[in-house]
Amino acid sequence: MIEIIAKVENVNQGLNFCNISVVDENKQVVGLKLEPEMLEKIQVGKVYRIYYEAFLEEVKPYNKLIKIDKVEDVLDSTTLSDVLDKFYIYAPLKLEQMKKEIEKYLNNINNKYIKLIVKTLYEKYQNNFYIHPAATKFHHAFVGGLAYHTLSILRLVEPFLKVYPYLNSDLIYGGIIIHDICKIDEMTGVDGEYTNEGLLIGHIVMVTNEIDKIASLNNISDKEEVMLLKHITLSHHGIPNFGSPKKPQIGEALLIWYLDTIDSKLHPLGDALNDTSAGKFTNMISALDKQRFYKANIKDE
Repeated sequence: MIEIIAKVENVNQGLNFCNISVVDENKQVVGLKLEPEMLEKIQVGKVYRIYYEAFLEEVKPYNKLIKIDKVEDVLDSTTLSDVLDKFYIYAPLKLEQMKKEIEKYLNNINNKYIKLIVKTLYEKYQNNFYIHPAATKFHHAFVGGLAYHTLSILRLVEPFLKVYPYLNSDLIYGGIIIHDICKIDEMTGVDGEYTNEGLLIGHIVMVTNEIDKIASLNNISDKEEVMLLKHITLSHHGIPNFGSPKKPQIGEALLIWYLDTIDSKLHPLGDALNDTSAGKFTNMISALDKQRFYKANIKDE
């Protein structure tokens, strides 16, 4: 059995045939012949692990027609980022590093009720958590963007906890880890399409519903920690204009809103500045009210 990993570029289907073109890890175009029923397992723009027995015929020097025996969705497997970043724009950090750091924060949660809810939600979504984008276009809209955004916020927390010791680190760590986790159900993935549930309900309410389910199953719905975690998720966009049903009314929720906003603004600004010459202005940045920012031309003396 021969195996390749490849991204589907297009589908060509007729009454008596079904062929697709894919690009493999070496940027080679390969033609694949499908059984009609297998087409349901294939989606343009996605990466698959493809198994076949042998080449059927030469079509072009760079394009062989192959009959597929089996396909597996790479994004649903344990394939690591060093494979995915050959096909997609990937987060600046490797999956393994992000996972190690985020789970360190998770393990540092001491409150048993907060930890139960956060760990249960994390374990439910972790297979997709490290490959999902954080948004469709405004910020972190790339494979691994959701985890990278989450980790970036977690990394900002420590100085605030030192300066404002009245803040509860368990609520902050837990709230940050789960605040966007239902974006996995809100958006279909790297293709950036919103699901019906995402359009009609949205990740803020979806996370809150998940918290309610976990609390109910574990008979802890009356615990204050449950209410406060729900408040953090409901308020992490800060104001109704940005989708939050409630404004932050505890210190931990206020901090998470600010840190979430900072990262969602400064990350696209950094991308824009990277594409801008010193002494020039960036193009308009959608995440920053379509403003243009100047890139300083200061030189070390």
